[in-house]
Amino acid sequence: MKLQPTAVISFALFLITLAVNLSMPLFRPYAELAGFNNGQTSLVLSAYILGMLPSYVFLGGISDRIGRKPVLIFSLFLAFCSNLIITIFPTIYALIFARFFQGVALALSMGTGTAYISELLHSDASASVRAANATSMATAIGFSGGAFMTSIALLIHYSYLPFTYFIAVGITIIGLLLTFFLPKLPPIGGSLVRLPYFPQGSFPINVSIAICWATTGVVIAIIPTQLATFGLTAYAGFCLVLINWTGGFLQPVIRKRFAPKTSLKLGFVIIPFGFGLVILGSYLGVLPIVLMGTACIGLAAYGFSYQGGLALIADLGGEQKARAVSGYMFFGYVGFGIPAVLLGFLADSIGIIPSLIVFEIAIIVLSLYLYFTFDKRKK
Repeated sequence: MKLQPTAVISFALFLITLAVNLSMPLFRPYAELAGFNNGQTSLVLSAYILGMLPSYVFLGGISDRIGRKPVLIFSLFLAFCSNLIITIFPTIYALIFARFFQGVALALSMGTGTAYISELLHSDASASVRAANATSMATAIGFSGGAFMTSIALLIHYSYLPFTYFIAVGITIIGLLLTFFLPKLPPIGGSLVRLPYFPQGSFPINVSIAICWATTGVVIAIIPTQLATFGLTAYAGFCLVLINWTGGFLQPVIRKRFAPKTSLKLGFVIIPFGFGLVILGSYLGVLPIVLMGTACIGLAAYGFSYQGGLALIADLGGEQKARAVSGYMFFGYVGFGIPAVLLGFLADSIGIIPSLIVFEIAIIVLSLYLYFTFDKRKK
């Protein structure tokens, strides 16, 4: 049976995003073994952004210059290296290097994979839409799949070296071998550096995704520590699963049933509500409330706000659509990294729950402001 090239590309993107969150359920336990506080742990998490943002901005056009296939192979190789590093050295120090490689791999592969699929389907009138949908689904499953696999493994047998690490290494080798058989398309040329573009009216939309992804970053970096106080460490990975799955799998429904502006404004309401549930559940030590909160956050961060904002930004970007979307993603990833680090150090000073409440107040104020001023800004 001959594999379709588009399926191989989707599989490669799945493997790259699988690597990103494979070790997330053990992130806090590794930090505790090394004596790291919340702030230091958040800095390790931000190594992902340190690898991603420079690659995203300064190497955004590399697959146009040298071709899609070599960039995809290199990205998957970096994902393999990250899996191998954490398997051989299951420590917080190894995670610094693994996270950096994951950030570079993701930055280089997302646009490359989408463009690769689109070019292979060039005869299809809806090639761009099909490529975006395939990429979205593969990455949604991948981002949450790694955390889900490891969480299940930890419930079966708690270990700092779960068997899922070995599975990830094995299937990534298979993925790497398959990518070498992909067709080689001629490079289209273009600029290597693609600086983000921020069209007029884009600021509130960009801030909305920054708020959403900041909330997910805080949940990943800090909430596992609070869950650990109630003996719920092994369940931390399910928070990440829900953040990615609830929004990711509902994207087709949201696209069809909600106008972009309506979708974006719904996100302004959902995010503070979801994070409020996370705080309540973390304070009481009630896991179902925490999980409901993370599911709500996911609805906005990778569903309503993400889809609505992306459509609006693409429209505002006009002929500079790709660069405008880069600006949108730039805000999102800055939001994902920086607030989590700041809140981590704040948690060390005043405690986890008080620091989470400070963050909740901040996102409520910002969300209310954006909700009531968004239409006025558009006029």
